[in-house]
Amino acid sequence: MTYRVRIDRIGKAGVPRSAPRIYDARDEADATMIAAYEVDGSKPGRPRVATVTDATGRMVFTYSGRAGMASP
Repeated sequence: MTYRVRIDRIGKAGVPRSAPRIYDARDEADATMIAAYEVDGSKPGRPRVATVTDATGRMVFTYSGRAGMASP
């Protein structure tokens, strides 16, 4: 099954900034790796959120970063 990973940069007001990046993944493990790499690798002050959907367009999960990395 194919998965789609959408990466959105989040602005100060909590709304998406710029066009999203979209990646295709072979399986859920690949989608998780892409989401973690893109979100956790972003620069401080430029938060990102990853949304993973399956082939039918249903959301599988949303990833916004590691719990220990949350900023105050």
